[in-house]
Amino acid sequence: MKKSLIAGLACLSLTVTSAVPWAVLAAPEKGIITDNGQSSLRPITSDVAVIAHRGASAYGPEHTLTAYKQAMQMKADYVEFDLQMTKDGHLIALHDETLERTTNAMELYPDRAPWRVKDFTLDEIKRLDAGSWFNAKFPNLAKKEYVGQPVPTLEEAIKFVKQKGNGKVGLYMETKAPNVYPGMEEKLIDILKKTNVLNDKHLILESFSEESLRKLKTMAPNVKLIQLYTAAMLKGKVVYQEFKRISDYAAGVGPSKELVVPTFMDAAHQNQLLVHPWTVNSQDDLAALLSLGVDGEFTNNPDLLADLLNKPFISHGVASGDVTDSSAVLWARANGPANIQFEVSSDPSFKHRAIVKTSHADALHDFTVNVPVNGLKPDTTYYYRAHTVSSKYTVNGSFKTAPEQNSLKPMTMVWGGDTGGQGEIPPYKTFQAMSALNPDFFLFSGDTIYADNKTPAVPNPPSETVQDFWAKYKENRTDPGLRSLLQKTATFSIWDDHEVTNDFSGPSESLTPTGLRAFKDYWPISGERSSADKLYNKYSWGNTVDMMILNNRGYRDSNTKADGPDKTMLGEEQLKWLEQQLLESDAKVKLVATSVPISVPTGKANARDGWANGNQVNPNDPTGYENEFKKISDFIVEKGIKNVFFVTTDVHFAQVIKYDANQDGKTDYHELISGPIGAVKINPGTLDPTFGPESMYAEGDFFNFGVFQVDPANKQATVEIRDENGKIHFSHAFQLEE
Repeated sequence: MKKSLIAGLACLSLTVTSAVPWAVLAAPEKGIITDNGQSSLRPITSDVAVIAHRGASAYGPEHTLTAYKQAMQMKADYVEFDLQMTKDGHLIALHDETLERTTNAMELYPDRAPWRVKDFTLDEIKRLDAGSWFNAKFPNLAKKEYVGQPVPTLEEAIKFVKQKGNGKVGLYMETKAPNVYPGMEEKLIDILKKTNVLNDKHLILESFSEESLRKLKTMAPNVKLIQLYTAAMLKGKVVYQEFKRISDYAAGVGPSKELVVPTFMDAAHQNQLLVHPWTVNSQDDLAALLSLGVDGEFTNNPDLLADLLNKPFISHGVASGDVTDSSAVLWARANGPANIQFEVSSDPSFKHRAIVKTSHADALHDFTVNVPVNGLKPDTTYYYRAHTVSSKYTVNGSFKTAPEQNSLKPMTMVWGGDTGGQGEIPPYKTFQAMSALNPDFFLFSGDTIYADNKTPAVPNPPSETVQDFWAKYKENRTDPGLRSLLQKTATFSIWDDHEVTNDFSGPSESLTPTGLRAFKDYWPISGERSSADKLYNKYSWGNTVDMMILNNRGYRDSNTKADGPDKTMLGEEQLKWLEQQLLESDAKVKLVATSVPISVPTGKANARDGWANGNQVNPNDPTGYENEFKKISDFIVEKGIKNVFFVTTDVHFAQVIKYDANQDGKTDYHELISGPIGAVKINPGTLDPTFGPESMYAEGDFFNFGVFQVDPANKQATVEIRDENGKIHFSHAFQLEE
């Protein structure tokens, strides 16, 4: 079957009209191709294969003609046969080397343990019942017709599939234990010749045995061969080298499903090897592997995979974000043009008072949608589910609304950043550790992609087209831990430099509109933040926390400009907004989410990217943005604003810093730094002394994230730095000032 929704280029003719960001005019586009043309995370075949694992073995007894028939009725492209050989040299379709699990051999032949296939003749095996075990094990699926089903010979299986499948259904056969059955390969080739399928283009042979496959290659050089892999078989091997080595005989690889990650896909597709993972049964797993670009999947449920391949479906999970006490933004992506429907309810069964929202996913936004939901109740856990209107496949998520205004409820957030840089490719363990904490929300503090770094999504960097940027986001969304976290809690996303290019300044960088467009497409961002592309906004957690999210990229002067009273990172309007929010906030904690640090010098000499100019390293460096930050620091000190915490990532190590900006011996504010989640790990250096920093903790060379908790009842805020496994490396409780 053609699977154009997955493998083809989604190409639509569209006229684009949108707001003009950053005063950089982009010409209207007349057409959109959503594929970037270079990602290895896409199929190398136009026919993504539905491979019925032992037949439709979720619905009927495996390796029976009935299960094969069911598979074909469910639109399987291939029916898989595992091959064993009898005592008298006949090939049969059976998975195990012994007979007791799927037949009544123990009952019929009680004295012939361990009931190995090789110890029985074909006549003896033909007396067995290969179906009744299924009825006993799965009574809800039991059928009378399964009773007495025989074990088929290979010839019988081939003839049945070719006849019932009208010659259109492929044959996929595994030499299961060739070391146990000498001469198995010769027998197989003889039968393939006898049944006139040896030259069938829809014939594939597979094995865990390289020796068996190489033997088959010499006997049938034109037949596609698939090298199967377990995790143990690849342990200690470099997949790029391994797949180059096997490409002289194999047309593809059949990995255990957990092995399929971007690096695996890249190595296989670079060597023009098909990827057919096994055994994938849940629709969540089936969809997740399709998002990685597999070329087919072994499944006990061929109907579920066929459904995904023939209709647009939710391909990269769902997310919620920018949550307030009465609203949220829901996000999803389909794999083609579709209407996406969300149902939202405080009832996890969705039986009562569900809000229904539908939005059209089109190529202009890479089939992503952002849907605002209003009229929600404060301090309430909401459940939502999303599906394309044409598909039954549903993806579930949840989020918690903020407490009502003036209430004092505890809050727990996790934060981190720096994902996909310097050769670090998904999956990342950190997201799983974050998710396990059940936070109230996740602050993604920037560098949510590395658009300018080489990865399987963009092997020829930097990203230049919107398709490249989209591909980067899709690549990171293949991470099951990230998908789980995004589906479990609300997210507030910030951009930093690598969403566009290293150390960029928004107004002067030609790629800014493109990078911003992709960022807004792939994160659940409210209309208020995205309006006029400002991206900064305040969010309140009752009266416990006011979080001010900054836009450190969109308004900044060039990094190379000498610092002075007129140099800005935030722009005059945003700076005044921040001061106003700090002054007017009566929340216990004022949390300033900034994508760059205060006193850790970043960027290069004479082109500092953060606030600090690094004068402890180079006293003559005229750059940085210290004049502007001094305005913020002085404002906090002079107005007596208490309990201010700046939270960031960006520097690829963890550090907690307290500041005595006016040198009066009292702490004026704190800075909390975590990261990286998935990028190069470095060690802390010395701090720029301008604003009176004192390091309370600093540690590098490990993947990490931060946890920030506020307990208003005990007047405490606690920061933790945890490693990718969730282990606490640092914890400190701050006593909140009145």
